[in-house]
Amino acid sequence: MQYFVFKIMAEEAGFIDSYPRGSPAEWKFHEGITLAKEFPIEGEVSFSKSYPDDQNLYDFQPNLMSDLLVSGRARKLIESLGVSNAEWLPVTVKDHKGNVVGPDYAFLNLLGAEDAIDMERSDYEMDSLEKDQIGVIDRLALNTSAISPDAKMFRCTKERRLILIRDDVHAAFEQAGLTGFKVYEAEGWDGLEL
Repeated sequence: MQYFVFKIMAEEAGFIDSYPRGSPAEWKFHEGITLAKEFPIEGEVSFSKSYPDDQNLYDFQPNLMSDLLVSGRARKLIESLGVSNAEWLPVTVKDHKGNVVGPDYAFLNLLGAEDAIDMERSDYEMDSLEKDQIGVIDRLALNTSAISPDAKMFRCTKERRLILIRDDVHAAFEQAGLTGFKVYEAEGWDGLEL
């Protein structure tokens, strides 16, 4: 089984710079805990006024919060792949003028985490604020034997902002032509996004 680091990246995207009004505290979105009861019903997000010319929509929409903001098309595919740790927080995406451009988007909140990082073989620095979390990765090494066979798309226990996907999930995303993301082979990844 091969794993990939999953990053949202797209050009001239309508950049989202905040969660819907009334959302839980921002830090909670990176904890792998359920947020469905705290998340606002009929939440809305809008393209950032700081980037007025960028208006493209993607299946994985870039956002300041580094979260997975997913189209309805991508959601259906992820659900069909049996990603069992997925919690969906639905939102409507609006453009700079307040027009609805993405009626069926959702934040994908991945619940739980996997002990995927081999802390002995990886090169990293721990975070100065969150003492139990990695702050900087220089070379990632995986402990694949610690990853559940059912884990297809997941957070890492020691770096919850780091999302990994299995090779079959990556292949399905590519085959479906999903847009707005880039992957890096996880084993040996240097922490850079190019």
